[in-house]
Formats: sequence, C-alpha cells, structure tokens
Amino acid sequence: MRKEDIRQFVKEHGVAGFVDSYSRLLEGRQLPNGVVQRIEPMRQSFTSLWEALVGPVDIGESLFMAVREAGALDATGFPTVAEKLISTIMIKGYESRKGIGDILVPETYDPKTLTERIPGFTHMSSPKNVLPGEAYQAGTFTDRFATYEAALHNKKDGIMIPVTEEAVRFDQTGMILRHAQNIGMAIQDERERRTVRAVLGIGLDNGTAYNGVYFPSGTDTALYRASENNLRTDATPIVTHPGKTANSDLEDFTDIQEVLGVHARNIKDDRDLGTTRPIAWQPNTLLYPVSLAAIAANIFQGTTVQILTRGATASSDPEVRTNAPSPLVAMFTALGGTIPVPVTSAYVDEVSATVWVLYDRNAAFVRVQIFPLQVFRSPAGWGWDRDILVAFRAREWSRTIALDHKQCIRSDGV
Repeated sequence: MRKEDIRQFVKEHGVAGFVDSYSRLLEGRQLPNGVVQRIEPMRQSFTSLWEALVGPVDIGESLFMAVREAGALDATGFPTVAEKLISTIMIKGYESRKGIGDILVPETYDPKTLTERIPGFTHMSSPKNVLPGEAYQAGTFTDRFATYEAALHNKKDGIMIPVTEEAVRFDQTGMILRHAQNIGMAIQDERERRTVRAVLGIGLDNGTAYNGVYFPSGTDTALYRASENNLRTDATPIVTHPGKTANSDLEDFTDIQEVLGVHARNIKDDRDLGTTRPIAWQPNTLLYPVSLAAIAANIFQGTTVQILTRGATASSDPEVRTNAPSPLVAMFTALGGTIPVPVTSAYVDEVSATVWVLYDRNAAFVRVQIFPLQVFRSPAGWGWDRDILVAFRAREWSRTIALDHKQCIRSDGV
C-alpha cells in the first residue's frame, strides 16, 4: 500500500476507519463475486505506514519528535496497525505448526479459576440379586477429582517483540515479521512438547521425573506406577505373549496384544461396594518415538503377518513360514472399538528411543487452557529510553493433565 493512498484514506475516513479496513484486508474480505480480497502481510512496510500515519522519516531527526508533532494525524494509528500486522503473522505461524498435540489430547477445558476441580466419581456399585419381597441394596460411590493448580502455577509462556526506531527508519519490516512468525511457531512447538511429555507422565519442562501431570484429590502422583500395573519394563512386562521373550519392547502386533492383556487381567474399576471388575477399555491412540517409526508402520500398515512353525524336533525339522492376514483390525473390532491412531514425535525420543504409550485419549487426559495465543501492544511512550517505538507481547498459558491412570499404559522398552 502506498503512503499517499493511506493518507488520502485517513483524510476521508479517519484513522479508525483505516485501521478497520486494514484489519479486514489482512484477514481477507470476500467480494460479492466470491473472490477473497486480501493483502499480503509480508509485503507491508513499517516505514510506509509510519510516514502515512505519523510523519516523515528524516535522517537525523527523532521519530519520537515526529509523534509529538504529528499535528492533525493520529499518532496512535501506527501502533494499532502494527499490532494487527504482527498478530496476523504470529497467529499464522502458530497455526502453521499444527502437529500432533491436538491428536494426542483433543479435549480442552477452560477453567474460571486456578483452584477449580475436575470432578469425577468412583465406579457405581454393581447391581445385586433381589429376591421377591426383599429390599434393594443402596448403591454407593464417592467423589473422585483431579486438580491442576500446581501444574499451571507460574507457567505462562511468552516473549516480547520490540519495534525500534532503527527498524522503522531502515525499514526492517521483513526481518521483524519473520521473527514474529518464528515466535508463533515456537510457541506452538512448546505446546506440543508439553503435551507429548504429559502423555509420557512428565510434567516438568526438563528431566524425566514422573510428576507434575496427575493430581488425584489434589496430590501430585506419578501417573505410571508398577503398583497400578500401568507401567511395563523388560523386568516386569506383566503379561508375555506365548512364544515371545519377556520384555516391554514394541516389535509387532503381539506387543499391543500384551498391553491389552495387561489391562484386561490386572486393571480393575474402583467401585466402593462389591468386587472390583475389569474395565471395558477401548484404547484409541498409540504414542511412540520416531526411532520406532518403521516398526510402527509395519504394525499398522502391514496387511499380512508371517507365522513361523517348526516340527517336533527343532534342531532338525525345517522352519515353515506362513503368511496370514494381520489381526490388528480384528483385535480392536472385537473390543467394540477401532484401530488406535499411531502418533510419533521427536519429543518422545528426547525422553527415550524405546518408550511407547497405549491409551484412551478421550478419557485419560485433558488440556487446561487459561488463555490461547494472545498478542498485546505496549502503552504509548513505553521504551522511549531504548528508542523502542512500540513493543508487542505474545503469550500462551495451558498445560495437559491426566484424569485417570486406569486409561493408559506405558511400556518403557527397557
């Protein structure tokens, strides 16, 4: 946009009218003929906007003085338009990095306070036999809840982008906008990394400690525990498929069958009255490291499996290899569900190259979001001592927490 055109538009419609039209063009305006009219953010110029809305950019003169001497022009027009431009670019970068975070944890909860509880209940008591004329036994359940205050406390993510006098004077618009776009992408990457680590049971940004994710009754508790039978290692795989080495590796479909067996045999509901019973578990997501991508592809994309059999005397009888249809789809169809979505990330490899988690993403986790990506500009005159004409603050505040340890099983592969 030429500065002469902007000045004429401002003269006819005012600064507020220009800001409104400029915002619409950045977002894209659909014309009656269906064509979307849009201006390209990366082709904008802070220098041209300044000269059109504030005053000339003269070598040797302070741009802060130009603001004071703007006269009939509204000096607030430039920071407002710059905010729209920065926001558009940053959000575009944020959305361009949509990875696996929303696949791993699709549900988002927007709390009203930091001390809210996510309510739940223990499993209802099972029905009892009632003979003719006998009274019905009252069913019982107790409150069960998860909290997230400790997970969210003092964990906002944010950064500031200053627009200096030099950036306007020497028209460094492209560099600033690329920086804004990269920041939007980085904020999304951090959100995804936090989500992956939470599914692995790690709430801290560094290290591999099993805490900071699961807060039953307000207590920080390890999500995966051998005592709860939802943590498998090579030493304690809990269930081993017939004919296989006892370990917790992800090698073929039988390892997934082992996890299903672990849950069916060892993880029970939490009813208060009567004998606890198995849970009708329907896991729908498998998170694994990039290091196991080829193995996972064979498991989920392969249409056949090879079955090896021998005669009675293993040392002398030849091996017989038979191809059979992959049982993976049938395994989960029999459970009344669908085949799990395989999801991988380098952030898993950051923790371990062998760990994998099978879980129900609709029941095991939730993302608690205080606010999504937001962009704000500094007040007028802020940063004058550093020649900062205007600055922008980007922030995002969310964390993923676990709701129920009975809906996920982690296998360490070591």
